[in-house]
Amino acid sequence: MSRPAKAVPGNIPQSTKLNPKTILRLLSYFKKHTFLLIIVAVCIVINAMTAAISALFMQTLIDDHIVPLLMSSAPEFSGLLTAIIRMAAILSVGVLAGLIYNFMMVKIAQGILKRIRDSLFEHMQKLPISYFDSHTHGDLMSHFTNDIDTLRQMIAQSLPHVFSSIISIISVLVSMLYLSFWLTLIVLGFVFIVLRIVKKIAGRSSNYFIRQQRSLGEVNGYIEEMVNGLKVIKVFSYEDQAEAGFEVKNEELQDNATKANTFANILMPIMGNLGYILYVLLAILGGIMVIAGLTNYSLTGVDVVSLGMIASFLT
Repeated sequence: MSRPAKAVPGNIPQSTKLNPKTILRLLSYFKKHTFLLIIVAVCIVINAMTAAISALFMQTLIDDHIVPLLMSSAPEFSGLLTAIIRMAAILSVGVLAGLIYNFMMVKIAQGILKRIRDSLFEHMQKLPISYFDSHTHGDLMSHFTNDIDTLRQMIAQSLPHVFSSIISIISVLVSMLYLSFWLTLIVLGFVFIVLRIVKKIAGRSSNYFIRQQRSLGEVNGYIEEMVNGLKVIKVFSYEDQAEAGFEVKNEELQDNATKANTFANILMPIMGNLGYILYVLLAILGGIMVIAGLTNYSLTGVDVVSLGMIASFLT
């Protein structure tokens, strides 16, 4: 009446690994939204650039305005006010660009997902009966619900975030080189350590998230079978066996979901604490450079390390 539970292998099967052809097929759904994607890309670049500009502004604010005002007997705040208003306008443009690209990505994602659901349903009509005999109805429904929702998160959130991160990394790196080669080397050395840690944690998390999705489909399929066969279960007193089978699948889902979310949830706290360590490290080493009057090299030439430079790196 019910199908036996499938054994869960220790390693992820080949079919769950990233397939380039699958990615290309998914990207083909984006063609219809080319114009909107161009607008999204422009808005993401603007949003990322404003973040880099704000870091450079911190140096200008401290070195060109705050420090001279502190040393002046008759401070004039008009220049400081003008600089703050100018920066506020730039940041406002960045916020507006962020709102626009997030709104458009939601629209793009829903349009793509509709076509994917249509294609999925159309393809399902062409499948042989043997396929439906070997897959539970709940597992099939899971593709239309859980897997589609996962795609929604990837298209609407993950893809824009990845593109934004790439632009931010490039713009921030240029900004750091514009300020100081020495401090940039410190940051890059620390980032290398962080990337090694993130790679290890994210790799474990992604494996368990794949297992979680598979287990979720099996649980849905098992529940659907038990509900449809409820009368048969009652007639043949199959309640204990049905419950035992559900416990096996439910515990498997719990185990995979727990491990997947454990690795995912510890990533950001670890990143945050490593960021605090870098903050302290930059403050200490930057302070030593200022006190020692160390010669600073940057894209702008040769200078001394200033408080504004350190503040820019700390932000």
